[in-house]
Amino acid sequence: MRKMDVTPTNLWIQTGLALVGAVAGMMLHLSRHPLKSCLSEAWDLLTGMPWLIVLSAGLMLLAEACGEVWLRSPQGLNELLVWRDAAPDLLLAALVEYSRLFHGLLPVWPGALVLPLALLLLSWRVIRFPYRYGPRRQRPLERWLLIGGLCICWVWLVMEVVAFRRAMPEWLETMRVGMRAIFGAVTMAFSQVMLIRLVIAWNHPEQPNDKKDLGLAVEHTFARWRGVVGLAILDLLWLLLGSGADEVSRWFLVEGMLLFLAVPVAVARDSGPLLSLGAAALQKLGKALPAMVAVTLTSVSVLLLARYASGLLMGLVAESSWQTLVFMPVHALALATVRNWVFLASVLTLLRHGLNSSYPTDQRLDVQ
Repeated sequence: MRKMDVTPTNLWIQTGLALVGAVAGMMLHLSRHPLKSCLSEAWDLLTGMPWLIVLSAGLMLLAEACGEVWLRSPQGLNELLVWRDAAPDLLLAALVEYSRLFHGLLPVWPGALVLPLALLLLSWRVIRFPYRYGPRRQRPLERWLLIGGLCICWVWLVMEVVAFRRAMPEWLETMRVGMRAIFGAVTMAFSQVMLIRLVIAWNHPEQPNDKKDLGLAVEHTFARWRGVVGLAILDLLWLLLGSGADEVSRWFLVEGMLLFLAVPVAVARDSGPLLSLGAAALQKLGKALPAMVAVTLTSVSVLLLARYASGLLMGLVAESSWQTLVFMPVHALALATVRNWVFLASVLTLLRHGLNSSYPTDQRLDVQ
């Protein structure tokens, strides 16, 4: 078989044609989609929150600068040029990314560095206004746990600052890494519940002025702090599984995250013990299963094509430092837009077909 010469010009032409064909096919698919109302309304919601796109893109750029992989493709340009070889890895990566969206849309690091301030505000408001953030006054043990967690979080922040400036003893370094994982899981749970509260506020508005939605989302997240703590324990498991590089760990991660994808939404919907909320959410998930399968197939396809296109474009500009410098922010904004849209569409689908309500206020799940 004769091998065709590949030149930079041919690569740009092939990449452009592939993108045009993929976009045209996806637009045709979305126009016939049975859940196109949720997909369309998720886009409307996203265009009303441009700050979320900028925040997501900025955090992904910062995470890349800290050594994590959020924008770069793990596959090289030569691997991506052979679709049959690249497709299995791209499919697994898209499944992992989609399952992670339900548990953590935003990068955890270095965003977790603002957690001490959030915990300080939470502790003050929960102690100052106890009945506003729960059906009863906090027990002394709960207050001490809040204060203790706040103090440990500030100690961790000091350790991170010191580690940035100079090397630390091995035992302190081990402690710092462990505390980073724990507080990263807390940040992941807190931010996810707050974002889902924004979707709930848009789906069932509480105030005529949507400019208050963000403040209300923070207040509702504070009111569910017990559920957020339980959710953080589950998120810590996902972070530990996600650190595994082998394919078996990634498949376990996908299966576990998809099985418990309704738990963060359940915590955001109502307050209560995590185990009871999780059990009720799993029952409700069965009702939404056909709709969730449909939106999952579409979302994974969109993420796969987006990552394939981004990998090709990154490979094309990798040899030019100035092109990479210009392309990275645009690349981050484009990927953030796709990820946020997929996340909002999936949460809206789950809310309307599984955890739906006939009333504009939060309704309790069937928690006994």
